[in-house]
Order: sequence, then C-alpha cells, then structure tokens
Amino acid sequence: MKLWNIINKLGAALLSHYYQHDEHVQKDTELQRWISEIFTNGFLERDCSGIPSSFQTLEELIKFVTMVIFTASAQHAAVNNGQFDFGGWMPNYPTALRMPPPKEKGQTTEGMILETLPDVSTTVNGMAVLKLLSKDSADHYPLGYIPENLYDEDVPFKLNEDFKKDLRELSDLIEERNKKLELPYTYLKPENVDNSVAI
Repeated sequence: MKLWNIINKLGAALLSHYYQHDEHVQKDTELQRWISEIFTNGFLERDCSGIPSSFQTLEELIKFVTMVIFTASAQHAAVNNGQFDFGGWMPNYPTALRMPPPKEKGQTTEGMILETLPDVSTTVNGMAVLKLLSKDSADHYPLGYIPENLYDEDVPFKLNEDFKKDLRELSDLIEERNKKLELPYTYLKPENVDNSVAI
C-alpha cells in the first residue's frame, strides 16, 4: 500500500500542476478521447468494469492514472518477479497434470503423485518459462528512473526528484524490515520494480 501512496502522491502533484480545476479536465479533448477509447475498445463499453467513459473531476483522473502506473509497475512486479522462486520447485506450480487430482484425502500414494505430475521435459520447459519471466529484462529501468531528460519545466523535474527520494526511503524501510525476516521479501523494493511491464 505504501508504494500505491507514493505513486498517487506523484500523480496528484503532477496532474494538479496541469489541471487546476475539474473544468480543465472536462475541457481537455485529447484526455477525454483517450479515456473514451480505453472504455470503448478496451472494456467494450461495460459500465460494470469500473472504468469511466469520461473524466469529470481531477480526482477521477488522479485515481485512474495512479491505477495505470501501479498496475504496470508494482502489481506486475508483485505477480511476476517471484514466479521462479515459487514455481521453480515444480510441485508448487505444476504446468500440467497427467491424471486427475485425487478426490479423497488420504488415498494418495507416492506412485499416484509421480504418475500425475508432469514429465521431466514438460517440467523443464515450464521452469525455463518461469525463469525467463522472473528475471530482469535487458533494458530494466527501475521505478522512477528515466534514462533521458523529458522535462523542460522545473515543477515536473522537482516532482520526479521528490518521487525518487520517496522511493529511496521506502527501499530503506523495506531493507530494515527484511533484516528481521527469515525469508526477505524483495519483489516490491523500488529498485526491483520496473517502470512498466517489460516483457
């Protein structure tokens, strides 16, 4: 939740710099076309999706942008970075079963388990995929790192510097917490989270 709050703080500060009033959000035709296209083509105009068809308030825009950034960075890291650590031991995460699972507890034998679990070839292929999905990409850019200067204004530049400072503080907090854990949780340390999905 801490990472969500840091991303939300950046989004709120940056978007509030460009949109001082709800009316500014409502009158931005490019912004309205963007969310309309997402709602229409991405979510097939389903109101039950929770995705807005337009932005009426700055608060709605901030929430949506925070959700997009969080999903493409932190949530992706939480789901993907540990796949091999967990699934590298095949019984945790079998990629296939050759027999149906047992229907009654206590009736399973070692032979039944070995007959049910995937063969060596299937296991090796599954582990290779998990290893590939879990490793850093060749162009890994940690959250907050921008390889080139994209700003020619002082405010966005300062906000990004504040964002990086908040991420460093969170990283230090996670590092301290992990010293007390038998099995450290590092998948959401900011330096282990990509700026965006990188597969």
